[in-house]
Amino acid sequence: MNVLGIDLITLGVLDMEAGQRFCRDYGLTEVETAATGATFHAKDGTGFVLRRADDESLPMAVAPAPNFRETIWGVADKSTLEAIGAALSVDRQVSQDAAGVMRTVDDDGYPIGFRLTERHAFEARPSLVNVPGLPPMRKANIVADYDSPVQPSVMSHLVFLTPDLDRAARFYTERLGFKITDRYTGAGVFLRSGGSQDHHNLFLIKGEALGLQHIAFHVRDYLELMLGGKRLTVKGWKTRWGPGRHIFGSNYFWYFKSPFGGAIEYDADMDVVDDNWVPREAQMGPDTAAVWNLSFLG
Repeated sequence: MNVLGIDLITLGVLDMEAGQRFCRDYGLTEVETAATGATFHAKDGTGFVLRRADDESLPMAVAPAPNFRETIWGVADKSTLEAIGAALSVDRQVSQDAAGVMRTVDDDGYPIGFRLTERHAFEARPSLVNVPGLPPMRKANIVADYDSPVQPSVMSHLVFLTPDLDRAARFYTERLGFKITDRYTGAGVFLRSGGSQDHHNLFLIKGEALGLQHIAFHVRDYLELMLGGKRLTVKGWKTRWGPGRHIFGSNYFWYFKSPFGGAIEYDADMDVVDDNWVPREAQMGPDTAAVWNLSFLG
């Protein structure tokens, strides 16, 4: 299945003003504001839809508010959309709205949808890092840029809780063609959608109840991650974990507490993998989650 990644996540919020303020401070672009809520995009058009948790037009909540209410995955072509509809309609109700978004639920009851992706190309600047022994990428007398705005580039991944880790993973691998990239024994599974080379677009964590654990966006590099995190801190948002660098995925991270029922992460420099990747497995713990982190800054 040529699922490219997450296009949109709808969040059911209790404090709309705080939700909008967080998205602005985080660097997302507000593209729609109405009485019903707001929509915020990263550079490529992926992003958040904010709606009040009591909005009756939202899919049914599977966890207490605030929390995420729906995930829309972007697919590459009409044939993929049709194949997903045919595969899932065998054992669950599948609907399609006037805009072409196909909706259903996964095996945990989380509302999910699929559409022809609306993500788009954007201007990306290279990360200029000087490495000893190599020609400098920042030429003589050019200093690092500390003043540019930090705007997330791409929706990176979603992490949610599931009481049955194996069942949840099988739905995404067997029904939607996702690939397991790495695993924490009995505790978590990293998955990559078929049309993506990111180490993971989805991470499932075993938990007693359903709900959002965190959502991440890619920023350009470590410098943007640190600048964005510092600016969020100055604006009063509290660190949940980090900054640091993961082992599975290798990405730099900095998680912040959010008004959305879970953390929101900046990430940078995630591993790129393909179908030759061999999944690894480890026990979940501090020594396998991060090669380093500075959580004491929070």
